[in-house]
Amino acid sequence: MFDRDYTITGKHATFLKFLAVKNSKEDEADVPKSSAKLLERYIDVYMNAAVWGILYSKRAPKDTDSKDRARIYADAYSAEHANCEFLYRLVMLLDESVELTPSERVDRAFRYDSDESKKEEAQQCMELFHEYVRGGLELMYEQFTDGCINRIDYMERVYEVMTTFKREYEGFSYDEALAKLMK
Repeated sequence: MFDRDYTITGKHATFLKFLAVKNSKEDEADVPKSSAKLLERYIDVYMNAAVWGILYSKRAPKDTDSKDRARIYADAYSAEHANCEFLYRLVMLLDESVELTPSERVDRAFRYDSDESKKEEAQQCMELFHEYVRGGLELMYEQFTDGCINRIDYMERVYEVMTTFKREYEGFSYDEALAKLMK
């Protein structure tokens, strides 16, 4: 898990490039000239997108209509392995797209990836995780394209998004939600 390159395709690759500073070159034809460049690396955008996807229950299938591609290399995963694994496990625990018992959620989050007999289930879980990443990329892209033209607009939008996020989730306890799942 998170030990090899991962390629994001189609519009999601375009969104990833739009949101990342590193690896996006202004002179490349497939990178928008007015990229938001909000996060440093592709892996940073990827991890944030997973959070956005699960928080807003947004999943998206692979887009194969466009030829655009963006690759997150294994060494980036290696540097952020603990964070990626934590996010994966969190998404598997909090996903409500299928009805599972708390025990089944724990198995999906912590056991499938280490049990050779559950290899197919682990691959399905990883695809579910990537659906949330793609959904999060769509949400992030929408947030930072509507009415934003320059760097100041993007920074103001970041402030607005963070303020809204704080208000939406103030008082919500993830510890209580996880404790409830574990009962």
